[in-house]
Amino acid sequence: MFLPEIKFLTHKDIPAIIEINNALQWSWPDEIIKQDLSVNSNNEITYIGAFATTTEAPLLGYAVIGRENRLSVLMALLVSLHYRRKGIASQLLAAAGECAFELGFRRLKLRVRKSNYPAIELYKSMNFKRSGLEKNYYADGEDAMIMNAELPFKF
Repeated sequence: MFLPEIKFLTHKDIPAIIEINNALQWSWPDEIIKQDLSVNSNNEITYIGAFATTTEAPLLGYAVIGRENRLSVLMALLVSLHYRRKGIASQLLAAAGECAFELGFRRLKLRVRKSNYPAIELYKSMNFKRSGLEKNYYADGEDAMIMNAELPFKF
């Protein structure tokens, strides 16, 4: 397993976040990322990144945590295509859960494409349970599976 350094992301990390984001099939608009991490932003969204421990310290992946109706929500979990299958997503997910728990949340919610089997298996391995389905959630019409897990995670 690869052991990255996990830390909070800031506006200085925007170019690296956008680079990972834009390499994926379903990316967020760059402007959303820039707005979320702008110095003047007052939203309640947190970006957590996994960095290599080399001197260049590239961003390997990131997670986005937000709030929705008094719940903590994992809004995104992305790992660079070059660093997948090394345990980075699991470590980012664990860090996101820890962050949400420290903020006083006792449950973490997420939405995942019904067709994203690798992500669904990852979430199940972290004790997420399916709690619903949102029809046509994504812009392309795909449904989103809603999953929840109790915090803190029990491994």
